[in-house]
Amino acid sequence: MLHRNLAGQRLLALFMLGWMLFNYPLLSLLEGAGDWFGLPAVYVYVFAAWALLILLMARIAEYPGKKPERHDAGRPATSSEPGK
Repeated sequence: MLHRNLAGQRLLALFMLGWMLFNYPLLSLLEGAGDWFGLPAVYVYVFAAWALLILLMARIAEYPGKKPERHDAGRPATSSEPGK
């Protein structure tokens, strides 16, 4: 259950990152930036941001988080000998 919640939180944060990356004020900064690699800067930026979001989403879906460690500090130690 904890893994799903953590993955959900990460996907929500990724959605907000994508929303900010594709928001108008940031895209308008690149409108007159010229060419990158022979292509308009806006096209290169949109494609690179889109690819980054897909890679991050795949990473989150594949590895949602580490499994929590079991802490048995509150449990009494068990002995393997029958008389103890």
